[in-house]
Amino acid sequence: MSTAPSLLIDLAGVARLAGVQRPVASMWRSRFASSPDPFPRAINVEDGRACFEAEQVADWLVRTGHGNNPEARGDAAAAAAPADFSFSDAASVAELQALIALCAQVDELAELTPSEVKEAADAADPDDRLLRREIFAHVDRGAPWLSYATRLVDAAYSPSAALALVARRHAASDRVAGSAGPLVADAIALVADAALALAGEDTVVTLDARDAALSSSVARRLGGHVDIVVPVGAESRHVRRQLLVDDRWVADEADPARRWGVVARVPTGRGEDGATILRAVDEVSLSLRSADTAVVIGPARALVDPLSPTEEQARADILRSGRVRGIARLPAGLVDSAVRESLALWILGEPTVEVAPAQRITAVADLTGVKLTPATRADLISDLMAGMGAGRALRAHQFRFAAFVRTTSLQARSGSLVASATRQRATATEDAAELPALLDIAAEAVRSDIEPIEFVPDPHDVPRATSVAELINAGHLRRVQGTRLDPDLLGPEGLIVVTASDLDEPASIGRNRVEHLAFATRHPSAQLTRPGDVIFRTSPAAAAWVDSDGSKVVASPARVLRITTADSGGLVPEIVAADIAGAPAGPGSWKRWMFRRVAPRTIAPLRRALADIETARRDLEARAARLTDYAALIVAGATSGAVTMIDVDHAADAADTQ
Repeated sequence: MSTAPSLLIDLAGVARLAGVQRPVASMWRSRFASSPDPFPRAINVEDGRACFEAEQVADWLVRTGHGNNPEARGDAAAAAAPADFSFSDAASVAELQALIALCAQVDELAELTPSEVKEAADAADPDDRLLRREIFAHVDRGAPWLSYATRLVDAAYSPSAALALVARRHAASDRVAGSAGPLVADAIALVADAALALAGEDTVVTLDARDAALSSSVARRLGGHVDIVVPVGAESRHVRRQLLVDDRWVADEADPARRWGVVARVPTGRGEDGATILRAVDEVSLSLRSADTAVVIGPARALVDPLSPTEEQARADILRSGRVRGIARLPAGLVDSAVRESLALWILGEPTVEVAPAQRITAVADLTGVKLTPATRADLISDLMAGMGAGRALRAHQFRFAAFVRTTSLQARSGSLVASATRQRATATEDAAELPALLDIAAEAVRSDIEPIEFVPDPHDVPRATSVAELINAGHLRRVQGTRLDPDLLGPEGLIVVTASDLDEPASIGRNRVEHLAFATRHPSAQLTRPGDVIFRTSPAAAAWVDSDGSKVVASPARVLRITTADSGGLVPEIVAADIAGAPAGPGSWKRWMFRRVAPRTIAPLRRALADIETARRDLEARAARLTDYAALIVAGATSGAVTMIDVDHAADAADTQ
């Protein structure tokens, strides 16, 4: 129908075509300018950007053997574009995508006449839901890119890959897409895994109408046994084109008699604020019926992080519906155009109507800094799906990432929704070679408060961090169950009782007690703590405290980790407690906790140093408390008129005023 247009390529495109870094392409141009076979000359310069004839460049690469792509001639179209085409123009990109989609339906599209191309578009899309209007508009302009579309399909090896390539180049031209930019493969895979986990045999899944890469991947993951639906509208045409070339059938509308699943991504456009994002999520929630589910991915700044009072109320309203069953904060770097921004995942499902609203729970997880490997994705989805269950199934699941919080506490929370699921703090990033110098500086800073520990810069091997399950199997650690105490036994005197809630505020330990004889009578086989025992809990957030004295009663659900004195394996109680703080919460999570260890010869001096530091800290806190009380009494005396403050530096002036 039309002659092949001249394709132009810039130096960045040359680098992509040759499979080299961008500076290498520039070096070729300058180094071989005066050689017998010079790099092709630029034929066009726009905005300081030199462009070259793509076929000439491909021939030069193959002829000279430069670069890493012996198939450069066939691949040239994938790195080039016609002179009158811009990947930054959405309308032009839509026409090119429509041509590629039509190539998947018609053989030798470039050989058809204009009327035949229109007829083919009419037959492929009679309802004009994905390509008809774009094809008609392109043909009316003379079909300048028809040959380019067919060459692009050949270069990408398939219409589906060609569409994905065009989408990537279009996204790369949009430098201000922000949160609405393309998701990386790991984020897409996570959403696809979640959608598959939520989809039952009789589920119809409604795909996101704007993100073609996401919707295509979800559809592929769901397979042919799950029907899919795409909302009708101009914004969904690209998604429909991608599904067409992927050979996925799209239902006209969701069957109201079947369960619905929804996959949604927010924001829907660039520059949307938290309020707009939350309105979009609220619309998804309101569209669900009793048994329907949804998976939503969007910026953590709107879905889990602290908000303004107005936005916080909007988020609380969504949570109040009871449909938000799982919340996960994801690591940064999952959006190509906003690499520093973190995303969050919400799982929506049927509210647990058999549970009173005040007793409902939501699974929350914080994967900040955790790489989304296949194993991580699988464990996170497993945790969130288990969180949608109840009763025995919920208790039987061993959680890796998720913790459970009461949904009512999320509604009232002004800070992060995943604060109680904060992951274990990252290992210090300081180079080991710098630690002796840092220790000297820190010791000098506290010398007036404590005698610093003596050390020598003697590098040595330490045992690797090990899971609780392995440590127990090796005999280095024991778990001791807490005692199920009758609240009526508690009183003001007797043995100190440590409860799970006491671990939030260890200073409160000692207020609960149980009479010794009554306890021994009711619980003859119960064990008291020993010095160095680590008392811990797993929910709602992991917490621990070291009992330095022993002889205490631990009330269930709190439990004890007891280090074997004769064979500690390098475990230190204070380090164990520190590692538990911020570790993954939830039933069974403690078995996967990782504990750092030290060389056995280090244990005794380390524990003495930590004990001295703790004593000094308590003394400083007591002094600070006394100063606070003194300041409060001074203010009370001055404001009540009970005493007169005398400025000793101006005593004479003060006396004259009396």
